[in-house]
Amino acid sequence: MKLRSAFFALTVGALVACSGFAAAATEGPGVLEGKSLLGKPLYTKSNNPVNVASVDALQRATAEAKAAYDSQLTVDSATWYGRLLAYQGLMRESIAVYSTALKTFPNSGKLLRHRAHRYFNLREFDSSLKDAVRAVAIYDGKPLEREKLGPKYFPSTPDVVQFYLYYHLGQAYFATHQYNKAAEAFDKSHQIGIGVNDASSITAATYWRYLSLARGQRYADAAHFLSEYDLTLLDLESNIEANYYFDGIQLFKNLRDPTSFYDNKDSGKAFSTADGMGASTAYTLANYYLLQGDSAKAKEFLWKSANVDTWSYFAVVQGEADWALLYPGEAL
Repeated sequence: MKLRSAFFALTVGALVACSGFAAAATEGPGVLEGKSLLGKPLYTKSNNPVNVASVDALQRATAEAKAAYDSQLTVDSATWYGRLLAYQGLMRESIAVYSTALKTFPNSGKLLRHRAHRYFNLREFDSSLKDAVRAVAIYDGKPLEREKLGPKYFPSTPDVVQFYLYYHLGQAYFATHQYNKAAEAFDKSHQIGIGVNDASSITAATYWRYLSLARGQRYADAAHFLSEYDLTLLDLESNIEANYYFDGIQLFKNLRDPTSFYDNKDSGKAFSTADGMGASTAYTLANYYLLQGDSAKAKEFLWKSANVDTWSYFAVVQGEADWALLYPGEAL
């Protein structure tokens, strides 16, 4: 199979023309976007790595988004175009779009929040934290804001901007082992999830806040917080991505057998590819065994979480960060 479709090449070429950003690779293993925390090159090998939609829908939406962005630069046109580029694994190109838009809209918390997310995907945590902290200050005291939906043929949800702002801020703090700050950020996202009564948001924030508290050795706080989670899979039936966070919560509550937990099968759903499922479940098990004091088992699953091809998933980034922390100098 060819590593890049014709449209994939055209998308990169078009962005080079409009932003001056030079793609690092046009042939061979794919588009080079950066390096992992352990020095491994991060190549984008397909134009739909997280299966966010059908390839045709993604290509059509990206072409239309670029036309709208070129025709009229607004916060929303830049946000949407940058998101679609990121869905294709083109994080550098997405960042270039946001950086261009921020020259015109320097106080856009939304643009900063999205650029922070893409810096995180590229393991550039200092830049991610800088953008996210600034966006938090801009949004302070403002009403919740929903993302503008894409075209009807492209599946998207009206995400709450502030939820993901705090959620990705928490990810950057967690990856840099600032667990108390991570717990505070995930608490903010958890509160927003409760406020808008979104089960998947509550579940994801609960998972990461629990881990932040536990990894920060605040074990009693972590156990108490986890005991308050009472959602069921019926509450999450519309969002399969939240299911492995739910499963992780059940494992941490000792309501699930860890020996029957790992799964690397492809769900076929957006953001829940075989790589996403495998990395997330492996990372959950790594933390479970780490918190149980079983370092050998933890290391086995941490290795699995970080060794998948699709490098943008949170579990992959966090797996790398933990490996660098716990096993410095050891290759993955």
